[in-house]
Amino acid sequence: MNFELSEEQMMFRDMARKFAEQEMLPTLKEYERQRKINYDIIKKMAALGLLGVHIPQEYGGAGLDYISAAIIWEQLSRASWTQTLTSVGHCVLAGTILMNVASEEQKQRYLPPLCRGEIIIAMAAVEPNAGSDATAIETTAVLNGDEWVINGTKNFICHGSIADVVLVLVQTDRSKGTRGMALIAVDKGTPGLSSAVVEMVGDRAGDVSNLGFSDCRVSRENLIGQIGRGLQNSLVGIDTARLFIAAGGIGMAQSCLDACIKYTKERYQFGKPIASFQLVQETIARMEAEIEATRWQVYYAAELKTKGVPHAKELSAAKWLATELAVRVSAEAIRLHGAYGCTDDFPVEHHYRDAILSTILGGTTEIQKLIIGRELLDINAMV
Repeated sequence: MNFELSEEQMMFRDMARKFAEQEMLPTLKEYERQRKINYDIIKKMAALGLLGVHIPQEYGGAGLDYISAAIIWEQLSRASWTQTLTSVGHCVLAGTILMNVASEEQKQRYLPPLCRGEIIIAMAAVEPNAGSDATAIETTAVLNGDEWVINGTKNFICHGSIADVVLVLVQTDRSKGTRGMALIAVDKGTPGLSSAVVEMVGDRAGDVSNLGFSDCRVSRENLIGQIGRGLQNSLVGIDTARLFIAAGGIGMAQSCLDACIKYTKERYQFGKPIASFQLVQETIARMEAEIEATRWQVYYAAELKTKGVPHAKELSAAKWLATELAVRVSAEAIRLHGAYGCTDDFPVEHHYRDAILSTILGGTTEIQKLIIGRELLDINAMV
C-alpha cells in the first residue's frame, strides 16, 4: 500500500473540501433549523461528478477507486455528514446494488439519472422485527399474474419520503427462509405505498422515514436481481455503505479537531489561551493520534475493496473505530468549547448529533464486532 495520495486523489480531496466549505457550510445552519433538505446541494454535487463517484463511467458515474471515493466522502462529511448522506448516500447504497445485480436495461434506466441528481433511490430493508437480524424480513411479495403484490412495513429508511424509487427487500416464500428473499423496485406514487418522516436526534437536514406497503402492486419486471438473492444483493450495497459511513466518521472527527484547535487558541481564561493548558493539549493530541491512525484503517479497507479481495474484517474494523471515534471526539470537542459547543454557532454540535447515528446505520458497532469475531474464529455468533 502506498501511504502517499496520488495527484488525482489530492485533486479530488481538495475539490471536495472546497465544495464542503463554500457550498455546504454557509447554509447548513439554515437548513438544519428548518429541518429541510438542500436539493440545490445535490444538483451542484451532480454537476461536479460527486454523486456516483464509484459508479462506472458507462452508467454516468466517475468510475473512481474506493480510496478516492472514501477521500471524497470524508471531505464532504467535514461540513455535514447528514447532508452528505442525503446527497450521496442513495448512490452509495442503492447505486451499488443496481450496478452489481440489476439487468442491463435496469442499469441504463436508473443509474445515469441517479448520477445526474435527477432521481433519488432508497433502499428499504429494516423492519420493526428485522434490524441486525436481516433474515427476519416479514414484508411479503406475492406474484399475482404479471404483478407483485407487496404488504409490510419498513422502518428508519434513509430517503424514504423523498425517494422516486424504493428498492424493497421482501420475502416471496417464507418456507424457503433467506432463499425466498428478493429485491423489488417500487416507484413513488404507487397505490398502497405510504411514508411517515421520523424525527431523529441528528439528520436534521436529511430524511429518515417509515414506509408502509398495503396491497402495493408493481410489475414482475421490477424484480432486481434474482429471487433467493435478495439478502445477498442488499449486503453488496451495505458493504459500500459501511465504507461511506466510516469515511464520514473520519470527516466528522477531523472537523471537530480543526474547530478545537482554532477555538482553544482564541479562548482565553486566567489570562492565557486555553490551548496552553496541559489537559487541553493532551485532549487535542489524543484526537489527532486516533484520527490519523483510524483514517489509514479506512483507506486500507478501501484499497482491499478496490482490489476485490476479502475485506469484511478490515472494513468492519474501520466502520467500528471511525464511527465510535466520531462520537468520542465530538463529545470531547463540546467539552473544550464549553457551553458554546452546545449551540449551533460552532460546528461541533451538529457533528455530535450526527455521529451517534453513524454507529447504527450500515450495521451497529456490535454487528461489526461479531463480523470480526466470525472472520478470526470461523464461528458465526449470529446464528
